[in-house]
Formats: sequence, structure tokens, C-alpha cells
Amino acid sequence: MAARNVQRFYGSGSRAGTGKVVELSKALSWLLRHAVVKEGLQFQADGYVFVDDILRHPSFTKYTIDDVHECVEKNEKKRFGLKTDEITGKEMIRAHQGHSIQDLDIDMREITDPKEFPTVLHGTYRKHWSSICNKGLSKMGRQHVHFAPGLPKGAGVVSGMRASADLYIYIDMEKALNDGLKFFVSSNNVILSPGNENGCIPTRYFRLVEDRRGERISLPAESFERTTTDTR
Repeated sequence: MAARNVQRFYGSGSRAGTGKVVELSKALSWLLRHAVVKEGLQFQADGYVFVDDILRHPSFTKYTIDDVHECVEKNEKKRFGLKTDEITGKEMIRAHQGHSIQDLDIDMREITDPKEFPTVLHGTYRKHWSSICNKGLSKMGRQHVHFAPGLPKGAGVVSGMRASADLYIYIDMEKALNDGLKFFVSSNNVILSPGNENGCIPTRYFRLVEDRRGERISLPAESFERTTTDTR
């Protein structure tokens, strides 16, 4: 059952370039982000799970500790972190972000100065633009909306969006922070926001929208509203 859930969540893995490491990465992402509780595994408040417990799980018995190490090391987006438990001396693993599990306290640092990250953008797809215009950017069942500090393959950008994204939404950080929205940066340099009370980033905080060719997309009228704290 768990194996079928992994396949349903991340696809069949039949695309070019997939292999054992990619298959394991997808399975770990599904388990650590969304299914630890449902699959009966114990986890710490910061999201870490014992690697031994994972490897005993029916969906992971074909993998070894060396496979896990290779998966963590080769993951270009640095999705996973390893540590040694101080009490047992055993290795533990977690996903750095993307969780739908609510009872987690993942290490993040709050961003208070908009100048620290002059570029904050969300990668999505043109087919979703109409819905985004109406509703803003939504957490979509996760704890946060994800952003990157630059375009894919840019300096310091290892994660935060899919490389296949064809629409980039740039956020007006000064406006958003002035209005009380919270933003955080994770240990692998992904920028995260829980959004407003509805779990969304409204369109009035969109600074620029363009496609991957650099062509600008017309902003919703709400984007031109002043910040609520701007008295100029």
C-alpha cells in the first residue's frame, strides 16, 4: 500500500535519468514530508526519523544505509539532512521543508530585512496563472508556500522550485513584511512563508511576473495597491 502511495504521489519514475537513487529520493520525500505518522514511524519534533526504522519499513527494505547516504549526497536540491542521535549514536534523517505534517518544528530563521533577499520568487506553471490571479499563492496542504532566492541554477539556488517551472512570480518583500507577512529561510536556502490567515500570499504582493523567456505577464490590479502601512 505504501509503495503505491509513493508512486501515486510522485509518479511512476519512468522518465529519463531516473534510477535507484532518484527512486529512493522520491520515496523518502513522500515518507518524511507527508506519511511518517500514517506509516507508524516515530519522529522528533524537528522532523528527524531513525534511518534504521525507515530501512525496516516494507517500502524501503531493498535499500541500504549506503543508498541513503548516496541519496542525501547526490540530491541537487539538498532536500534531506542527516544527523547522529546523541543518545543512541544512530543516524537520523529528515526533509528540510515541504511537510504537510503539522506537529513539526523545523529549523528556520526569520527574515526581517527585505534587503537580505533582494530576489524572492515562486516558480509555477502558466496553466495555473488564472487560478493564482483569483486566489493568490496557496500553501496547498503544506505548512508553507515555497520560494527561491533566484532563478534555477542561479548562485545560491539549490531548491525552492521545480526546474521545469515556466512562470516566475517575484514577491515585493518590503511590502509583504511591512504588512506583517512572515518569511523564513531554511538550512538549504529555501524561502518559506505560511502566508496570511488563509494560508495564501495575495496578489497585491506580486512585484513582477514573467515566463521563462523573460516576457512579462500583466499583473492583477490588486498588485498595485499600497501596503497598509504606507502613508506616503
